[in-house]
Formats: sequence, C-alpha cells, structure tokens
Amino acid sequence: MIISRCIRTDSRLYNRLNHTARLLDGLFKVRPVLLLVVWTMTTAGLSAFHGQSTADFYWSTSLSWVSFLLFLGVSLLAGSAAMEGKESNSEKTVLMLLLAGLSLTLPAVWAVASSGGSRGTFFFVGGWISLFYVSWRINLTYSQSLNSEDWIKYIPFSALPALALFMIGWQFAGGDFLSGLRASSPYVCGFVAVALFSSLSEKAETINHRDFLEGKLPICGASFILLFLATVLGYFIGDPVISTAGAIVVPFYVVALFFPRAEHFIRAFRYPLMILAIFIGVRYPWLWFAIFVNFSFIRLYNYFRFGKVSPTLKVVDD
Repeated sequence: MIISRCIRTDSRLYNRLNHTARLLDGLFKVRPVLLLVVWTMTTAGLSAFHGQSTADFYWSTSLSWVSFLLFLGVSLLAGSAAMEGKESNSEKTVLMLLLAGLSLTLPAVWAVASSGGSRGTFFFVGGWISLFYVSWRINLTYSQSLNSEDWIKYIPFSALPALALFMIGWQFAGGDFLSGLRASSPYVCGFVAVALFSSLSEKAETINHRDFLEGKLPICGASFILLFLATVLGYFIGDPVISTAGAIVVPFYVVALFFPRAEHFIRAFRYPLMILAIFIGVRYPWLWFAIFVNFSFIRLYNYFRFGKVSPTLKVVDD
C-alpha cells in the first residue's frame, strides 16, 4: 500500500492518525470485510436474472433508490449478524442494526412488489432475508468452534446464507422461485467450496508460505469437486459469469490438491471472490466501486490502527 511507504509506523503523523483510527473500533465490530461477500452474492442474483432475461446484458450503471435501500438494509443485517462482543452495549447494537436493516429492506421490497411486481415477491424476498440473517449468524458463530476434522458439518451452514443472498437478488429483480433455485446452484457450490478453505487459509497464514499442510486431502478434494461442478452447471444453464469465473478459479484448487503448500491455500481462498466480483462487475460496475471503497477503507483502518496492511491479495512477503 502506497500510504504505508509515505507514513511510517514510527512517525509522529502515524501516532496522531492511530488515535483517530481508535475511534472506529466500534464500527469494526460488525466486521465490514464480510460485506465484500454479501454484496457480491446478492449482486450475483441480480446479474444472473437480468443475464437470462435480457440479451447482451452488460454494463448497467443505473442503481435505483429501492435497490440502494435493499443493499443498505442487507448490509446492516449482515453487520448485526456478525457483531462481535457479548457485553450489553453490543446486544443493544445488534438489535438496533437488525431493526434498521429490516426497516430499509422490507419497504424496498414492498415498493418493488407494488410497482408492477407480484405481491408474492414481498413474502418470498422477506423470507430469504430472514433466512440470510439467521443462517449468517449461525454460520459465523459455528465456524469459530468447528474443528477442521468436522468440515462436512460446515457445508449446510455455508450453503444456506449463499442461497439466501443469491435469491434475495434474484427474486428482487423479478425472478421466480424454482428458476432461481436452478440458477443459484453453481453459485452455492462455488461459495461452499471457497468457504471450506477459510480455516485452512487462516492456518496457512500462521506458518511459512513454503511449508506443507498435511492431512487436508479430503477438504481439497471436496472443494475441487464443488468448484468443478459449479463451472459445469454454469455452462449448461447458460451463465457465462459463474462458468468463466469457475474455469479460472479451479486451477488454484488443483494446485492446492497436489501441492499442499501454505501459499496455495491462501491464494485459493483469497482470489475467487475477487475474480467473481470482476465478472459480475462487467454487468454492474457499481459493484466494483462499492468493493473498492470498502476494501480501501478497511486497509486504511487496519494500517493506522494495528500497523498492518490487511486485507490483501498479496500472498508471499518477500
């Protein structure tokens, strides 16, 4: 990061900015880095529907106020579900974020359902929003206490929020239930495949990047199969976004499968979301802007608060 070269951690300016960054500690209890996933999967549902219903659907720069309210509300719900801390103030914040998120998402969905859409859309999307909140909270809580040997149990807890986010975007755009389930299948498979690598990536970051992670063949094999399945399903249902992104991502998992070095696990976890977001952004370029702003803001906070550049796509520190 360029700013880390200009403002060193031992400078007086850094110390002043460090005190400013401490004021944001409360905000970062909601783990805004997770919004990168939430926004990408929700936009994937929008992208998939319009890609199937509109010929040559690319580069849609418009974002209606109801769509903005939906994304803002879902972001608040995601922050509520991800809230860290068990003190009473945190519990109040969780409830406030939950109520604020519902007060934004539900009117936005109702506005869409009332203006030319089906009234059933309100109940369907409302149901997916509820499922997302519950499953996302369970997913984040359960993953922290899960042993790597119990990775199979983690699959449904990661599949449900992925399905819910995709279907929120799909049915908000006007898609029907059964077609959405079919269109979501490759995205859910890909999401689960990457989510399984979360704990492996965290462990890989604690050791030398050239060291091997032993005994991870079952997880690597399952993730490879799921990603390969996502790519094939995307191809046969005519979704060029997930099929192309999957074809690019699969080799990372092949390398991790046969050469289980720490660096390969880190790449296989960090790169897929970026690659998928790039292809979805071809249809909705505002997703790139949102991710860039959030990504940069988090990096600045982590640098001026803790002296580290994170998150990053860099794997090997030379």
